[in-house]
Amino acid sequence: MSFQVHGKDLLGRIGIIKTKSGAFATPHMFPVLDPHQRTLGKEFFDRVGIHAVMTNAYLLKRGRQGLNPVDVHGTLEYPGTVATDSGAYQILEYGQVGVTPEEIVGYQEKINTDIGVILDVPTGFRSDPSRARWTVDETVRRADRALEVMTRNDILWMGPVQGGVHLKEVERSAREMAKRDFAIYALGSPTELMETQRYDVLVDMIVAAKKVLPRGKPFHLFGAGHPVLFPFLVAMGCDLFDSAAYALYARAGRYLTSEGTQLLGDMVEFVCPCPACVGTSPEEVMRSQDKTGGTRLAQHNLWVCFSELRRVREAIRKGRLWELLELRSNAHPALKECFNRISQYAEILERSTPAVKPHGIFYLGSSSDNRPEKVRFVSKLPGSVEERRKLVLVLPGRWRRPFHEDPRYESVAKAFDDHPKVSICFYSLAWGPVPIELDETFPIAQTESPNAGDTVVLREKAKKVSEFLQRLHPKSVVLVSDGDYGRAVTKELSKTFAKRILTIFNGERLKPDAIVKSVERKLIRNA
Repeated sequence: MSFQVHGKDLLGRIGIIKTKSGAFATPHMFPVLDPHQRTLGKEFFDRVGIHAVMTNAYLLKRGRQGLNPVDVHGTLEYPGTVATDSGAYQILEYGQVGVTPEEIVGYQEKINTDIGVILDVPTGFRSDPSRARWTVDETVRRADRALEVMTRNDILWMGPVQGGVHLKEVERSAREMAKRDFAIYALGSPTELMETQRYDVLVDMIVAAKKVLPRGKPFHLFGAGHPVLFPFLVAMGCDLFDSAAYALYARAGRYLTSEGTQLLGDMVEFVCPCPACVGTSPEEVMRSQDKTGGTRLAQHNLWVCFSELRRVREAIRKGRLWELLELRSNAHPALKECFNRISQYAEILERSTPAVKPHGIFYLGSSSDNRPEKVRFVSKLPGSVEERRKLVLVLPGRWRRPFHEDPRYESVAKAFDDHPKVSICFYSLAWGPVPIELDETFPIAQTESPNAGDTVVLREKAKKVSEFLQRLHPKSVVLVSDGDYGRAVTKELSKTFAKRILTIFNGERLKPDAIVKSVERKLIRNA
């Protein structure tokens, strides 16, 4: 197996996984197929761009009792990559399965699977700490036993991580599984969290596992198949998913979208341009007496899933995955909570986010303040100005980037840029204090942002400017105040610095030449 990464943003990555039956791009969702009832075939999968599917080896074995194992590719009539689950979900649902861990490993080898899963023990959502510890220990024991009985090196095996909502157990499980050489690692027991929309807890579980697992291996999240979650899960480092939701939802008349789920009965027309939606209506699909309507809806659900995965990959390529999270987080309160929880891991995301991206970024308000680029910028601030105790000239950073090229104040910045006794700092709504030394660094000069903000935002940003200037211990501060933001900065600096240190010029009234002359006179008096 090879896993080659071609692009990164946040913890998300674009990669290619090669198996003995082909290759496919990540992030990827394995559509779970019923081995005994197939409604979609290879022609459809190829059209959508699906190059790897999954089925349940345990259900396949149970349905073929007394028959010899046959190649799973032939059973599914699918020659590409096939992953097989082991029956662990059935353990979660029914408490046990009629197969041993050793038997299911051997069976997956006999049916020639490409990606196999050992028979772990899911922790579940409601397990207490004692039960969680047992599921972790038992899964590790089964992993060791599975590794002993495996005979084929051409199958990629998944090592499941358990622990449920007990984060210490999740981390312990991941640490133990990392000691075992699996091709892919997977996080189990998320289904009930997703059903109850506790996405914030799921984020914590993913972080607990990811931080101790090998970074070079793909990471799979069991049972995740709703497109609304893909951007968030990929941003936290999930490369692979599997789900039968596309088919289960279709049977119930549920229509997936990248913003949520709709019932066909509540819809008047389709807005999706996929082939399954074009030329028909929700009413016509509901009226279908045979399987046509259900099949068409299942097809749409897969189209929208893989359309969203392509959108996620494009966001990674452009370095705008964070903006996609901001957009999607407004679709539902639970997604907003998920996004807020992701924001709490900004420092972890910063370590994996490229320092330079092919495109600039958008600052959309307070939701952008925890993005990795902002965290990185703030970390650079303390060492950005080498010499302290100078006159600090504070200029607006607003209409033009880099700020020192703004036509309104360009001549002012140019007059003192190389002055040995002057430091220049801009106040930006997106970035707060921006020393001229960082003015042309990425992404300061490549950021699109609003020029106005509400009172609370302006006050908070102004406080950041004041705190930064205070750390410079300046001999004097000259502020050019312009607009509502300038007035907010004026108010904060007036609280911080004595009148003998702080001088305020009205940038809306004074011409640039007048500002330059006033600063020069201030320097002469200081000398």
